[in-house]
Amino acid sequence: MIDLSDYKLAWQVYLSVGLVASVIWCMLLRRLPIRAIRYWLMAAGVVFLFLPVRHPEMSELWVPSAGAAVLSLLTEGLEAAIPMLLVIAISQILALVVGILLSYVFGAKGQDNKKSVATSSEASKVRTEPEIGLD
Repeated sequence: MIDLSDYKLAWQVYLSVGLVASVIWCMLLRRLPIRAIRYWLMAAGVVFLFLPVRHPEMSELWVPSAGAAVLSLLTEGLEAAIPMLLVIAISQILALVVGILLSYVFGAKGQDNKKSVATSSEASKVRTEPEIGLD
């Protein structure tokens, strides 16, 4: 049987490394010009890393879905990996929906900011002479 303290330590290490990887992934994607694709790829990466599934042989343990699916596919065949692949596929569809919703939520604020920046930059193009008071 698996020692519970080792199991918790393994998850802590996995989550901390996954958090660093997610931050780097989001920093790489922040410059994408299409907002919906940017948010979708951010959500898809986070879901892909952190989505847990039950272990195929020990139902009381949770494992990362991507790694478990690959290992099950290589060792036991496609039939054993289908439930995990199904969970991954459904979560990626939900990540697409979340990405589109986030682009609409943050898109409205971004358009208002762009308009205010455009008007302030147009106003800064007009040259104004300083007034010197000689009264």
